Amino acid sequence: MSLCIKCKKDTEVHVVMLGLAGSGKTSLLYQWKLNEFIDTIPTIGFNVETIKRKKQSLTLWDVGGQDQIIRLWKHYLFGATVLFYVIDSAERDFQRIHQTKMELIKLMSNDDLAGVPFIILFNKSDLPNSLSEEEIEDEYDFKIGEKQLDINSVHKVNVMRISALDPQNFTKILDWIELITQKKKQGRKEKMRERHVK
Repeated sequence: MSLCIKCKKDTEVHVVMLGLAGSGKTSLLYQWKLNEFIDTIPTIGFNVETIKRKKQSLTLWDVGGQDQIIRLWKHYLFGATVLFYVIDSAERDFQRIHQTKMELIKLMSNDDLAGVPFIILFNKSDLPNSLSEEEIEDEYDFKIGEKQLDINSVHKVNVMRISALDPQNFTKILDWIELITQKKKQGRKEKMRERHVK
């Protein structure tokens, strides 16, 4: 007989991490995995790592953000539990900001991501030229903190200013993912009860 009958399995979370090239996705991935900052080279294709923290097992897919790879993003979306969209908050070029917004709108309108929570990460907040909260609101129409958007489908969204140099960011992200997954489980249980009542 197993001694772990009452042991709860880790909650499995499938995370897809997207963003334009140079936004710092891979640096974030390995800060969270190794607890240290690593200088990285542009990702050609993808990196994938599993990270176990706080009773959660997260499989993170870090997909490259070059123009030729952005066209392939759609192939990585199926089965996503959460989507991380990483933005270089030190980027002030109008064309890059516009492209970043357009790609995010496309993702939020994608049927494969209907109902999937988004965490929008304004990375590189440690840099002196990074956008302030007020500038983020002006440029991207996002306020820092949790909100709900409706762009063809409803998404829970959390917007954060972060830095790949600060490992504490990941704890805040995990706390929010845990809250969202618990709410989803509770919602499924309530629907099951309603079906039994009917």
